[in-house]
Amino acid sequence: NKREIKRRALFWRCCGAALAPLWPGCRGNQTQFRLCLQDYVEPIYFYIGTVFGLQAVCVTALFVCSWVMSGTCVAGMLAVSWFVLNRQDATRVEQGIPLRENWALPYFSVQVAALTGFLSNNISSASEMFCYLTMSASTFTFLLLWEHGHYVLFVQGLCLFLLDSLDLVPQRKVSMAPLSARIDRTGLTDPLKNQETVTNRACLDLHPSTRTCRLLFLLQRKMRMGPLLARVMKLLLHFHLVFTAGISFAYLIKVNHDFTLKLLEVKFGLNTTTDFVTNFLLCQDGLRAAGQNLFLRLTQTSVLPFYVLVLAVCLLSTLQTVLFQFPADDVTGCCSVSLQSLILSTAVPTIIGFSLWREYYPRVLADLADLQEFYDPDTTELIGWIRSQAPAVFAGSPLLLGTIKLCSGSAVTSLPIYSDMDLLRRSEETYQVYSMRSAEDVYKCLTAQKTTYVIVEESICNDVQLKKGCRLKDLLDVSNRHVVHDGSRMFSSSKHGRFCQEVKMNYSPYTNYFTRVFWNRSYHVYKVNSVISFQF
Repeated sequence: NKREIKRRALFWRCCGAALAPLWPGCRGNQTQFRLCLQDYVEPIYFYIGTVFGLQAVCVTALFVCSWVMSGTCVAGMLAVSWFVLNRQDATRVEQGIPLRENWALPYFSVQVAALTGFLSNNISSASEMFCYLTMSASTFTFLLLWEHGHYVLFVQGLCLFLLDSLDLVPQRKVSMAPLSARIDRTGLTDPLKNQETVTNRACLDLHPSTRTCRLLFLLQRKMRMGPLLARVMKLLLHFHLVFTAGISFAYLIKVNHDFTLKLLEVKFGLNTTTDFVTNFLLCQDGLRAAGQNLFLRLTQTSVLPFYVLVLAVCLLSTLQTVLFQFPADDVTGCCSVSLQSLILSTAVPTIIGFSLWREYYPRVLADLADLQEFYDPDTTELIGWIRSQAPAVFAGSPLLLGTIKLCSGSAVTSLPIYSDMDLLRRSEETYQVYSMRSAEDVYKCLTAQKTTYVIVEESICNDVQLKKGCRLKDLLDVSNRHVVHDGSRMFSSSKHGRFCQEVKMNYSPYTNYFTRVFWNRSYHVYKVNSVISFQF
């Protein structure tokens, strides 16, 4: 993928430029940077240490953001405590260290903290400039590290637009915040040659200073004027024009966003499809609806109740300011504002934090004391065998190939990057080893990717989970039209058996195309024969 190669090259050039004053030999490409660091620390420890160090940066930014909004460090400590207690839902660093979001989200946390300080009322010009520069640098790094960054900034742009429309923050600051995002994104678009998306264009069009939205600029200038009902009507008209113009323009210039629209249609039940990639993405945990266990966990740690309470208080405060325009002294005249501020910012977080400490502190200490090592002997044996082979290309599931790439550096046919359509289609071709297709069809799919060895996983081939529909075998059968539905029952319509099971039998025609060279309890590795040997 040329776009991915350019993104990585730009990242390593930035790293080399940042460390050039300390280590002049680190300036250059990825290879020089890696060799320079190997003199000081082992690569695997540097990688893991950097990821967990960035998580510390994320927690620190969360602490600063809460402190700035509340005016007391007690609220920051409470926010950090909630993050630690709900780390299962807040971060996936424990499930998978080599995830891009583990690198990118800490920078987004820094950006949010800087944006919070930038939008504050009582801030000096020097502090405002510092927050603006920090926000710009963190936004640039966030977009550089994560391909989904522009979607997150789109949601952030919506929030800023609503704040500006309701006259809750100064217009000058709201205008400067999207400006930094546009500058950072422009700096990435030119070297990466990235394509525009509907969401990107809508995110930029929401800001009135965009060149292509002069009509929206005229509406935005008068958005603050008039009563609340007039503002709401203008706001709805603004959103309608922005999204209609952005999507229509994308269709007029024939930008290919059919897959995104199809995914949204299937997600919201407006359409059905047999496409493997679409159904595969919808079966991922990130796109599935949150279950009751999530709300139960958030309620047990008191996050969800107080979150709803704070949103209700903010809504009432906004309605008081915008709709009724009552002074604060008329509503809260029973006690002084300073006393209320002291109670809300210090006493309440202290009580909540003490109750959480009393209940969850022993559990957190027990989790920290549990230092058991994860060891998978079958995967370790497989990686050792792969390292002993000559340069070869391996095919398998994207998650396993990501582990192989990190541990051995061997060439692989795909990676677990679910935002790249080319990699998803390549993964679909590799997954055909778990479908009910002939040996010749699977052989053609693998040789088209110049595969030397294909790895068959027992956990995927013999998946017997009760909840069907999202099993990899089911998705492949639906995509290949190898199943027939008869009411509530499903029957196979393929004349071939499942490849991953048939190839283990070592009979023709499977032995003509594939030769088993390694196996254990979890994996079977087959060599893709370069010369077909017909055996009967």
